[in-house]
Order: sequence, then structure tokens, then C-alpha cells
Amino acid sequence: MQKRVVILGGGTAGWIVAARLAAERLSINGQPISITLIESADVPTIGVGEGTWPSMRTTLEQIGIPEKEFLNVCQASFKQGSRFINWRSGTGESYDHPFTTPVGMGRFALGKAYSSQNTSTSFSHWSCLQGHLIDGQHAPKQIQTPDYAGVFNYGYHLDAGLFAGLLKTHAVDRLGVKHQIGHFSAAELDDRGWISRLLLADGQYIDADFFIDASGTHNKLIGGVLEGRFISLSDVSLNDRALALPVDYPDAMSPIESATISTAQDAGWIWDIGLQHRRGTGYVYASAFTDDDTAIDTITNYALKINPATDTSRVRQLTIKPGHQARPWIKNCVAVGMASGFIEPLESSALVMVELTVAYLCEHLPAPDSALDAIAERYNANFIERWSRIRDFLQLHYRMSQRRDTAYWRAVTEEIALSDRLAHLLEEWRYRDPVLNDFGHHMELFPPASYLYILLGLVPNYQHNTVQKRSDGRESLLAEVAANEQKLTRYLAHLPSNRNYLNAIQA
Repeated sequence: MQKRVVILGGGTAGWIVAARLAAERLSINGQPISITLIESADVPTIGVGEGTWPSMRTTLEQIGIPEKEFLNVCQASFKQGSRFINWRSGTGESYDHPFTTPVGMGRFALGKAYSSQNTSTSFSHWSCLQGHLIDGQHAPKQIQTPDYAGVFNYGYHLDAGLFAGLLKTHAVDRLGVKHQIGHFSAAELDDRGWISRLLLADGQYIDADFFIDASGTHNKLIGGVLEGRFISLSDVSLNDRALALPVDYPDAMSPIESATISTAQDAGWIWDIGLQHRRGTGYVYASAFTDDDTAIDTITNYALKINPATDTSRVRQLTIKPGHQARPWIKNCVAVGMASGFIEPLESSALVMVELTVAYLCEHLPAPDSALDAIAERYNANFIERWSRIRDFLQLHYRMSQRRDTAYWRAVTEEIALSDRLAHLLEEWRYRDPVLNDFGHHMELFPPASYLYILLGLVPNYQHNTVQKRSDGRESLLAEVAANEQKLTRYLAHLPSNRNYLNAIQA
């Protein structure tokens, strides 16, 4: 049984796992499981703006952190989806991937009905009111709405460094997690090949029954001690560099965006995440199609348009190694966060993979040692499938673009092979909407609505064909769309702006 759990590495991933496990109050025969997190004092926290999925609301509630405390401490704001600019043709057009499901999804043939309208309104705005809230930088809830509830579905934008700090304080002071400062040196294995002890550089050692590798891209346990194999996805994800640049708001009342803004560039895309105290911007790009100096010019020019007083010397370069561990759980050790894998932050999937890992651990631990191999086998199968879904969904954003204006866009739209699954589905989706049965996995990361938002955002007439079914229900759907639009004025009048909501709770 796993009486002692050790997490190697802090940061957002490590502290989410520590806090969530501790909040679960796991015990054996009434004795609480001991949870220790080891982190090095000399590993800096990047602290860039980061986006989450709506699932983070459930995770924070389970951990026991009040929402307003989280928003205040982490300088966080509301994220209601992603807005993509210049991805379709590079001429200033935009579309959204909102967190709220389009009206009539699953009951009517949405794609055919929209394609037949011959409208200049984007599919996301035609089928969902959330895009209009994003237009006006509205919050998804009123001040008096209870914690973690909302009128519209939402996640968060947060400062990753501040978030890790809040999780650390909460986990140690309120949940009893042991915090150990030390630099990992080596590990000892028992006669089964399981990790039994971690050795620190100062001579200390930490014994445990179960280990969680949150050491980031260093992969010190799964990729090092246990010699796990890394599966590279550089053949399907060309972006291998990122530049991060924080940008101060021009003034204290500058609006806070309600979506992650993703603006396509000649060799990649720029993220723009609105926090309370600043905007976190960055350029994700492919070094094979641009040099670092040009990339720096691209992100600094973007930042200076927001605030001419931006300190452009604060640019930091990050390396992206797209891929994941072939077996993220080996024996009595599981990798989380960057130690498990990473592709690119286009749809903010990094933290949700951490949430899914710790949810699985809470469901399965403690367990007899004899059961761990079977538990690990199921976990590995689930998470390899999830990585393949992320790969397909991210590739969809590139393949469906109509841009061919640079070598980069010609490569990502024409030269990268699709998986057989995605290629076949794209052919079918010309005639029908995505449905749950397309995926056949009980914990699908991206629902059919997400695929439809991207498909029709990039190719509005993707389903413009003559195939009809009696169940298409076009007239009923159009009536529901019209009725939904009648609610918009009321929502816009009663939902405050992000800035006004967040200023009110800070006060």
C-alpha cells in the first residue's frame, strides 16, 4: 500500500497534485497517507499568463480554495474561450471557440443550416451568445453569483507563478502537505526495480512508496531513473520555440479580455492573455521558418502596439519539445505536467492533463502493490489516447486554414500528414456534424462542439452540400437561434465587464 507519497518538483503541476491528493484525505486503516513535495530552491518559476479549461473550477472547489481568494491572489480573470485572428486567410478575420455549447448541438444539423445561411456572421456568433460577451469583455457571472457558478461556462486566465504560490500555501498550511527544499541527486531502486528512495544533493534521503514526477522537461524519474521512452511529435507539430513577454496595461481601467487571443503570424501565432495586472503575451513559432531575431521583432512590435512603454528587454525564450512519454506511469511512479509531455499551448490543454492525472490517482490510490501494474496499464492506455486526441485537434486548426502566404503556412496546411482517423472524419464531416460516437472514448478531451467551432470557423461553408436528412430540422433550429438572440440584450445589460467584476472583488 502507498502510505507515503513523494512529489518531485513544484510549480503549478506539482502543487495541484499535492493539494488535490491532500484534500482527498486518503488513508489506510484510519492513518492518513503522508504527502511530501520536494522542490529545488534554484529553479525559477516562469510565471507567464496561462489559460485553463472550465474543469479548473471543479478542481479548485475540490481543493477547498474559495474562488474570490483565487481570483485575487493569482491576479486571475475569466476565460470564456479562445478567439482566433488571421487563422483563416490572414486578412484580419476572426472566429471563436467558446466554452458554451452552440444552440441545438446534437439535435439539429447545425453545420448544414449555418452553411446555407450565406451570412457574414461567424458560426460561433451565429450559434452561441458567448462570442458577444467576448466582444464586450464581459464577465460570465454577476458579483452576487456564488463561487464557481456562472451564467455561461468559463475557465480562467492566471499568473502561473502566483498560482503555484497559492497552491503551496494552501497545501502546506491548510492540508498538511510536507514541503522539502532540496536538489534531486539520485534514486535507489528495490529488487523489483521500483523506486524506494530519493537522494538529495545535501545528503538527505526521502523514502516513499509512491512517486510523482513533476520535474518538468528534465523528466528526472520517468525519463531518467526509470528510463522511459519519449515519443516525439515534432513531425506533426512544427512549433519548437516560444517567446514570452509581459505587457503592462496602459492604465488601471484598461479592459480585460474574456478570451485567449490567438493571432496567426508568418511562422506561428501570438498568444495574448488578459490578467488583472497585465497582459501575458508570447510568440509560438517554428525555428525552421524564421530566425530568433525576427521572432523577437514580431512579439515586441505586437506588445508595443498595446503599450508603447513596454519594456521589451523582458522577452524570455522557451524551447518546445513536442511529444510525450510512451509510458507516463512506470511501476510506482507517474509523470505529470511537462514531465509527462507537451505539444503547444494553442488550446490550453496542459493543466487539464494534470487535473486528469490527479483525478485518476484519487480514484485508484491507495491500492495493493499487486494491483499497480494493472492500474498503470489502464492509465497509460487512456493517456496515450488523450495525447493522440490533442494532436489531432491542434492539427485541425492548421490543416483547415486557407492561408498559403508563407512557407510556414504552406507546410502546416499541405505537407504534414493527418492521422487516418482525422482524415476519415474530415471527409464524413463534410456531410454531417461531429458526434460523440466519432470518438468512442468515454473521457474525450474535446467534445464534438469544439470540432464544429473550429471547422466552421475556418471553412464556413464546409458542409455546403446537397445531402439532406429528415432529421435535419432546419426550420426548428433557426427558430431556436432567433429565440436565443433575443436573450442577448438582457445578458449584456446585466453581466458586468471583467474589469468591473474583478475590481469589485479586489475592493
